[in-house]
Amino acid sequence: MFVARVLVASFLLTFVLGFGYGKVSGVPWQRDELAATAKEVVTTTFPPPTTPTTQAPTTTEPPTTTEPPTTTTTEPPLPPGGRRPTRDDPLRVVMAGDSVMAGLAPPVKAALEQEGTAQVQFVLTPSILRDPSIRFTWEQNLEEFNPEVIVMFVGTWESRQVETTAGQKLGIGDPRWRESYETEVLDPWINFISARGAKVVWIGSPVVASPEANLLFYTLNQVFQDLPKRFPNVTYLDAAAALQGPFPGFNAIIPGEDAQPIRTRQVDGLHLCPDGAALVAQPLLQLLTDEWQIPLAYGWQSLDWRTDARVYPKASCPPAT
Repeated sequence: MFVARVLVASFLLTFVLGFGYGKVSGVPWQRDELAATAKEVVTTTFPPPTTPTTQAPTTTEPPTTTEPPTTTTTEPPLPPGGRRPTRDDPLRVVMAGDSVMAGLAPPVKAALEQEGTAQVQFVLTPSILRDPSIRFTWEQNLEEFNPEVIVMFVGTWESRQVETTAGQKLGIGDPRWRESYETEVLDPWINFISARGAKVVWIGSPVVASPEANLLFYTLNQVFQDLPKRFPNVTYLDAAAALQGPFPGFNAIIPGEDAQPIRTRQVDGLHLCPDGAALVAQPLLQLLTDEWQIPLAYGWQSLDWRTDARVYPKASCPPAT
């Protein structure tokens, strides 16, 4: 009981003291006063968090790595002839003609064949073939060797065939002879030898010692030099320009490059001596190297071909004096 009384007395004392303190200090005690005070409190509101507007940095692509330049092998352009002859596939050349061509073939063969990029064959063809049996022999040669270049050099025997009107209806004295010769003899021959795609080089006859032969040679050369007008695969070369020298007419001896005299013709006034063969060979070899870019033997003008006594007999080619 005593304890209960002490507790009640303590409670009453605490109540009286607390009530009086609140009145003195102004601290609200009643519920209404607390609510009124709460209304006067300034409420601070904070805006809701916003999403940052700063975008993430754009991903930068890695730097481009420059590839090292690729080394490529550029093939040089093909020669005008259409291909570049090699040792495995040499240029095939036929030298066709009479005994004068037999004197021209040796230096050409020596100049072209030493490096192995050309093969040269000499085919004895005294005149444009009119005999069917001989024509068959040519057909075999064309099929087996299949020349890419055919060099023609005819004169003496062809002029005799023309004189006898062999293979044509009209003689050389007829005004219509040239048209007849081209239609019935010359053009069919070009078509025949170039049917497989061969290019033709036609060499005109040079001036010779015989005036009668010169007249026929001149007439034939007028026809031969017009071949390229009808046949784009034909080139005409003038042998007279190489052998004539600075003097008009026929000259067996002319000044050489060092102004020293050289003998170009044999004593018969027709066939070639080594120096004459070399002079005629030069423009022909230049043409072939321009078309096919084939190398020539160094110093071909002075190689062993000059000493072939079967082609250039010493008695027929005495020293020039």
